[in-house]
Amino acid sequence: MQLDLDEAVIQSTGLTANELRLELAVQLYASSKLTKAQARRLTDLDRLAFTSELTRRGLGEEYTEKMFTEDLKALGIR
Repeated sequence: MQLDLDEAVIQSTGLTANELRLELAVQLYASSKLTKAQARRLTDLDRLAFTSELTRRGLGEEYTEKMFTEDLKALGIR
């Protein structure tokens, strides 16, 4: 499916087409409408850049103490 937006609508946002796609992707991810992978595919960003953008906006995954402990166990360190 292709989504066509009127150029005047895009210009009224003050965003480029790529920035608008990023905003759409982030909002759909934040509202749980799309997975991270699905949302990233709406953008021109690679996986790392999209994850960094989500983190910058406070939507990244937190690395908790529990996750750290589980990782240590998996590595046979603890």
